[in-house]
Amino acid sequence: MKKTLFLFLAACLLCGQGNAFTLSPEAEISLLTCSPGNELYSLFGHTAIRVKDPAARFDRVFNYGTFDFGTPHFYLKYARGLLPYQLSHTDYRYFLHAYREEGRSVYEQRLRLDSLQKQRLLDILTENYRPENRSYLYNFLFDNCTTRSRDVILQSLADTVDWHAPQPVKSFWNLLDEYLFISPWVQWGIHTILGQGGNRTATAMEAMFLPDYLMHGLEHATLHDAPLADPPAILHQAPANRPPTHWYLLPATLFTAGFLLTLLLLRTTRSRALSHGIATTLFLFSGLVGCLIVFLGAFTAHPITAPNWNILWATPLNLLMLPFIWRRTVPPFVLLYLKAYIGILTIALPAWLICRPAVPMASLVLIVWMIFTGLLLLAEKTAGKTHKKTT
Repeated sequence: MKKTLFLFLAACLLCGQGNAFTLSPEAEISLLTCSPGNELYSLFGHTAIRVKDPAARFDRVFNYGTFDFGTPHFYLKYARGLLPYQLSHTDYRYFLHAYREEGRSVYEQRLRLDSLQKQRLLDILTENYRPENRSYLYNFLFDNCTTRSRDVILQSLADTVDWHAPQPVKSFWNLLDEYLFISPWVQWGIHTILGQGGNRTATAMEAMFLPDYLMHGLEHATLHDAPLADPPAILHQAPANRPPTHWYLLPATLFTAGFLLTLLLLRTTRSRALSHGIATTLFLFSGLVGCLIVFLGAFTAHPITAPNWNILWATPLNLLMLPFIWRRTVPPFVLLYLKAYIGILTIALPAWLICRPAVPMASLVLIVWMIFTGLLLLAEKTAGKTHKKTT
């Protein structure tokens, strides 16, 4: 009993200081895969590595997906994609309890490693946990908690792993949409602010940025023609997540309803104030979205943010039109801008059907709505200019 307690305390102390200890022959290392949650940060699931050594009463989970709210300029760094993530470790019981409380399933795959490979993997994790090594610049698609877990496993092996994973033949957008469909407004927002790079087909290894794809890839992986890991075992099976959003709350449905309501109201009331109010709302909304697109594409480290063809309809230049919407007469450059904007959007509609850029289907309704609103403004301002010349 005293020997076991000593080993446990020594293991915790050494690991906390970033120094590895020697695993016993009974030690096991496994990959933990957690199902998606309902919050934005958890929509795609999570991956961690469990190290269990019964002889030392050591059972901890190494997690590459943590960050520190105390980081200087936290929100600015988060927005720019420059927030450092960290490797942390916690007691397995607390880890599992947290996911049970969140209503998320947890699966475990025991790695079929020999003693040297297990020790090497723990040594790498412990080295990475040192204060000078534990932080890294998170990249959602190419360097996240899942890719880090996969890479340290591969680093611990002297030989090449044969994954035998079928090529997904899916773009990054296709992969993300498998998880975003239950949150259609988040899906529309992500498709709008991210760019054309998401249309690229992901390789089998690149698809493993998603926890489920790494879990299934590891299930088929072999080392020296022997399985690298056991099939996934269920540690906790959570009930099904929330149902998909009702059709009448989808972005495409609400955008279409808004456009049709605009047609109806303007046909029945012919109110200049109403027309200007709708135009102000649309140009303000599209201009602010355009500012966000420019910010993400030019001033952040987020992946696949540029080029982004949504900038054609959601352009910051629309904000410059706001002061002129309520005026009867406007400078000539306003008319030129409206003509160019309407022309670009009119060309963009058939181009979308041919080229299939990374523009959400729901945004096509917004494009039609913006064309209609632009034509109304152009007709009104042109008439105002003609009236001014006549008088």
